[in-house]
Amino acid sequence: MAPDALGLGRLERLANPRKVWEHEANDFTPWLAANIDVLSDVIGLPLTVVGQEVLVGDFRLDIHATDPAGKTVIIENQLEPSDHSHLGQLLVYASGLEASTAIWITTRLRDEHRSALTWLNERTDSDVRAFGIELSVVHIGDSLKAPVLDVVVEPNDWAKAAKEMSKAAASPKNQQRMAFFEDVFDQIAATYTAIRTPKTQTDSWCSFASGPFGYYCLTFTKQGYRVEIYLDTGSKPSTKQIFDELSADREPLEEAVGFGLAWDRLDDNRSSRIATYLDGFDLGTADATARQQAIQWSANRAVALHQHFDGRLRSVAKTAKAAELAGGHE
Repeated sequence: MAPDALGLGRLERLANPRKVWEHEANDFTPWLAANIDVLSDVIGLPLTVVGQEVLVGDFRLDIHATDPAGKTVIIENQLEPSDHSHLGQLLVYASGLEASTAIWITTRLRDEHRSALTWLNERTDSDVRAFGIELSVVHIGDSLKAPVLDVVVEPNDWAKAAKEMSKAAASPKNQQRMAFFEDVFDQIAATYTAIRTPKTQTDSWCSFASGPFGYYCLTFTKQGYRVEIYLDTGSKPSTKQIFDELSADREPLEEAVGFGLAWDRLDDNRSSRIATYLDGFDLGTADATARQQAIQWSANRAVALHQHFDGRLRSVAKTAKAAELAGGHE
């Protein structure tokens, strides 16, 4: 369809997502695992993929992931309308892995299954969450196709009350940090839409823009404050491979972002870190001018890291995970 007088096109949805992903296990699940940030952004919870097609009893869980707190997240995919069989599998996976979060992605979540997930959210404690998500694919005219994940069931008041409850329960120091993080993301949102605003919690750090490599993070420590790329694929060999490949090109990467970086391989840990530090910044003693300068510094550094690292991170992570699955690591 041609654009109208204002140059606007008409958004259209494909009738069948299988025109993009022909096979659920062979096509959609690997795509979602490689682009887990698409799901993370929609639900507001950074996710790290641990495994695909994971055996749980006699069934295979599509994706096993973790949240930033290390709690188990299960993801069940269905490239068709929801059915009782997949609801049963979701419950089996959740109980078998003691999941904190259960996510069911389907092309259409039937009313009875919406009610079942809503009932779970109402009857379980705050440490258990269930999401129902509908998948579709859109395009405008002859443009590229794009996936759309619509949240149709979420934990009670997840969208707005979680943050307020966290603030109420937070110490004054953590409330101060949360307000700082929110101001940083407000600054980012004004100029750079590729980073979506995450939900801030009571921690001393705030993760965002996660992917198959790990996630980006704003972090307060006892020693100071940093903006970082936190590398964690769920596997030490592939995480270290990503770090080593990027570290080999550290000079051109630092030239691209326009500032020096601390390259912390963290040999004793599964994770690694690439960070930039704001020396001498103490949020507790900073005046309004210093605080605003730190907000601008954080936004600029986060955007620069995302702009110049994200594509490379995803490519290297894909290669590293493929090599691991093929038995390429000792």
